[in-house]
Amino acid sequence: MCMKRYDAIVIGAGIGGLAAALLLAESGRSVVLLEKRNQPGGRIGSSRRDGFTVDFGVHLISRGEKGPLVQLLERCGVEHGIEFTKVRPIQTTGGESFKFPHDLKGRVPDADFEAVIKMVADVKGMSDEETHALDGQTLEEFLSTYTTDPFVHACVSQVGFIYCCIPEYRLSAGEFARCLKWEAEARSSGYPTGGCVSIMEAYLAGLGRYGVDVRFGVPVDKVLVEDGRAVGVVAGGEELRADMVVSNAGIKETVRDLVGENAFDAEYVRYVEGLEISFVSIIARFALDTVISPDIKMLSGFSSVPVKEYNDRLMRGEVPEELNSFIVVPSSFDPSVAPAGKQLVMMTTAVPAGIKDEYCPAILDALVALAEEHFPGLQEHALFVERVYPSDAARIMGEDGAGIGIAQQAGQAGVDRPPIKTPLEGLYIVGAEAGGSGVGTELAVNSAIEFFDTYVA
Repeated sequence: MCMKRYDAIVIGAGIGGLAAALLLAESGRSVVLLEKRNQPGGRIGSSRRDGFTVDFGVHLISRGEKGPLVQLLERCGVEHGIEFTKVRPIQTTGGESFKFPHDLKGRVPDADFEAVIKMVADVKGMSDEETHALDGQTLEEFLSTYTTDPFVHACVSQVGFIYCCIPEYRLSAGEFARCLKWEAEARSSGYPTGGCVSIMEAYLAGLGRYGVDVRFGVPVDKVLVEDGRAVGVVAGGEELRADMVVSNAGIKETVRDLVGENAFDAEYVRYVEGLEISFVSIIARFALDTVISPDIKMLSGFSSVPVKEYNDRLMRGEVPEELNSFIVVPSSFDPSVAPAGKQLVMMTTAVPAGIKDEYCPAILDALVALAEEHFPGLQEHALFVERVYPSDAARIMGEDGAGIGIAQQAGQAGVDRPPIKTPLEGLYIVGAEAGGSGVGTELAVNSAIEFFDTYVA
């Protein structure tokens, strides 16, 4: 078996792996990036079909041009040309649309409205250190110190769902506070020109500029361990050696499948196996032969059913009359992602991990029916429809199909986030599985930044 040496090996070309590889390469280190699939991007990846650019996930970039996705490119001197069309998220429930939090006025008692306004103001005024004091508290517990109104809780829980893909009774109040505070400060939520693939392509261009050895369709068979240290990998029939191995393949998958549990002490293995993932996603993507609703860019719908009861119903196979939903219309942000005169509509709803596969089609049918209320004739105008169930996402991206990764819940967020540096010397975890804070893809990039600034720079 031939052997080649690098300064660093990065496993997985999700955005966390791309970011870690770029930071390492820009610092002058030799890097190889290995991706088992034939294309990069993970959840931020896209494919092109019949003139449409179709994202794998349903995205709105929380801080847009002011967030870490773009800041890292600029830090590394990569010219990107990415622009964002900004949008303020609109929520819907019971057939009505409104903006959080001000349009809650008149929908809940005045005292509860004033309470949620105070909560938002308090969060915006917190330092990042003050948010960390809330890491071990749930959003439900934190919000209940202001109001117990169930409608307010359902509304705020949906905001948290969009951020972190878990409900208020699990979501860390500290993580919610950081996401809300950072988004409010940036006021730059939006969708990138050319689709999310433009972000991925900018990172790949940066890797090319710095000479990273990028290999697609090359799964890692195992991480090599010698004398209690990760020293390389076996991939594609080749042995690659490096001073550090950085995995974007998921913490559980890395420990269990790539390294092997015997390389770690039993306590760490139990800890990793006990980590809980976020909710999983059911997704539908509609490519339309016409533009049905040109003014809609993004809608977030939530059920007024109490949050825990709502999810318990899903686990029993019951479809609530009002469905939590997130609808994004990429072609309304950037016409280039669809052919002229056509429209791309993406929608998702999050469901608890472990839900039975047999329950998912009915939930997706209800999601499509809900979307049809805003896009009349949606199904009859479909050129193609892609339906993605949790089992599909698990097969494509691993991590059991989690909408984000290791859940940003109380006990697993902020100061309690799984550490980037593992007990195995030379092995690090990046992405939405260890370290970092923030919304989705920004969480993954923040993890890579934390890795580099803490352990490399």
